Amino acid sequence: MGSKGFVKAVDEQIELLRDGKPLEAFDRFFDPSVKMFANDVLFANGAIAGRAKQEPFIAAAQSITGKIEDVVIDEVRGLCAFRNLSSFVDDEGKVHQIDGLSLQRWDGDKIIEERYYDGEAMKALLEGDLLADLGSHMTTEKS
Repeated sequence: MGSKGFVKAVDEQIELLRDGKPLEAFDRFFDPSVKMFANDVLFANGAIAGRAKQEPFIAAAQSITGKIEDVVIDEVRGLCAFRNLSSFVDDEGKVHQIDGLSLQRWDGDKIIEERYYDGEAMKALLEGDLLADLGSHMTTEKS
């Protein structure tokens, strides 16, 4: 898949996230062997493990309002970054605000590595030149 296909896949993922459909985006774009990190700590090794950890929280939401901003795409290296400012209403009617930064390495139309940052770790990344330094945060080599 060329860079235009990669960009199209990223755009489709972002659209699903903005539509409040994170599990659909996950199932469509995460590679079975994806490595997922939260603030540089391994969160899940493989899509099955990653989905199993995320699904209970997402499925319990009464509603999800997707808000994805600051999308940056590096076509040459197959990298993308975006800010997730989505919110959801839990089963008790309480609204929860997400504030995170996702860095993704793609191989064709599949995400093979995702690093999610929040809190101070996210703030430190946002203070620097994220695109110029994006590759240094991604450790998985393309196949």
